[in-house]
Amino acid sequence: MFRIVPSRWLCALLCASSLTVISGDWPQFRGENRDGMSSETQLLTQWPEAGPKELWRNPIGEGYSAVTVVGNRIYTMYAAETEEKFMEFAAALDTANGQELWRTALCEKYDTEFGNGPRATPTVDGDLVFVFTARGNLAALNTEDGSIVWQHDAPEEFGSKIPGWGFSQSPLVDGDMVVIEIGGTENKSTYAFDRKSGEVKWTYDSGRVGYNSALPLDIGGASQYVCILRDKLVGLSPEGTELWNHPWPSGECHAMPVFIAPNRIFASGVEGVGAALLEIDDSMAVKEVWQTNRMRNHFSTSIYHQEHIFGFDNATLKCIQVDDGSVKWAKRGLGKGSMIYANKQLLVLSDRGLLLLLDATGDKYTEKGKVQALKGRCWTAPSLSNGKLYLRSQDEIVCYDVSG
Repeated sequence: MFRIVPSRWLCALLCASSLTVISGDWPQFRGENRDGMSSETQLLTQWPEAGPKELWRNPIGEGYSAVTVVGNRIYTMYAAETEEKFMEFAAALDTANGQELWRTALCEKYDTEFGNGPRATPTVDGDLVFVFTARGNLAALNTEDGSIVWQHDAPEEFGSKIPGWGFSQSPLVDGDMVVIEIGGTENKSTYAFDRKSGEVKWTYDSGRVGYNSALPLDIGGASQYVCILRDKLVGLSPEGTELWNHPWPSGECHAMPVFIAPNRIFASGVEGVGAALLEIDDSMAVKEVWQTNRMRNHFSTSIYHQEHIFGFDNATLKCIQVDDGSVKWAKRGLGKGSMIYANKQLLVLSDRGLLLLLDATGDKYTEKGKVQALKGRCWTAPSLSNGKLYLRSQDEIVCYDVSG
C-alpha cells in the first residue's frame, strides 16, 4: 500500500511498496493514497451544458460503499433481497457496462433510520479484495470469482459491539497486513491481520470503536498509521505500538485525517468537534497549530491542495487557508456533499446527486460544469479511473466519461 510521504522520500518508497497499482486505478477508499487525489491529467477542464457524456447507468442495492476500480473491474458493496432475507453483498462489475460479474453474500443487512446496508469500501490488493460489512464481517475474497479466502465475524469472535451507525471502516492493506479498527473486548480497537491467512498479528487498546479509516503516513522517517479514534488522534507503528497521541473531543468522526506534508495533520468532525491542525516533530511530539469551528466535516473528508483545504463544513462547501484556518470562500445549497481532486479541479457531488466541476483555487468559487447525475440520497464520494467517473446513490450507479 502506498504511503503519503514528503517528496524527498517518495521515489524510494514507491519502489519498495507492496501494492501493485496500474496507472489510473482507484484501488481503495479515496483512491491510490487514501487522500481523495487523482494523478490523472487528461481530463475535461470545462463541461458542455448537458454535462459530461454518460456511458452507462444501472440499478444497485442500498449502501454507502464507494467504488474501487482495478483494471477492467469495479468493486463495491450493497444490500439486496434474496429468497429468504435481505443480505449485504460484495460485488464485482464490468467497467465497460456496469454488469455484475459476481457477488458474494456476507451477512444479513444492517438497518438504521438514516440508511441501510454496507458503509465500508473494498480494498483491492493483487488477487484479493478485502471487504467489511456494517455488521462487522471482515473478509478476504478472490478477485476472480468472489470466493471467500478467509473471514472474521468481529462481534462473534472478538466481542466487538456494532456502533450505532454500523461499522464503516475501510480496510487498509500494508505489506502483509490488513489494518482496521473493529473493536473488541479488553477495550481493543485496532487490529492487524495477516493478509493471506487472516490470523491476528497485533491489536491496539484504545476504547470504543469509531467510524474512521486509517491513513498510512511517513512523518520524520517513521512509518505509521494515523487514526481518529473516539477520544484521541493516534499514530501507530507497523508493529502496533503508539508513537504519539493527541486528545480529541469525544464525538463521532467519520471523516479521515488529511496529511499536509511534511509533518502536519488536519482533522475534523461534527457535533461540537470542529477542526484542528496538528504538527508532529521528529521526536513524535505533537503541537496544535490552530483550532476552528469553521470546518466541521461530517461523513465527507476534506481535500488539501496548494495551501488550501476544501471541504464541507456541515452543509456548506468551503475553502479555508492552511496557515490559520481562515475562510477563503463558501458556497451553500449543496447539502452534505463529497468530493475528489483531479487535474487542478474538484469533482463535487451534492447529497442530492448534483455533480459539479470546480476550480481548486482559494481565489473564489468557480463552476466549470454541472449535471444532475443522480436522485435521492448521495452520501458516497466519487471515484475516478482512466477518465471515467463513477458515482452511486442508494438506488443507482452511473459512469461518466470525463476524459479530455
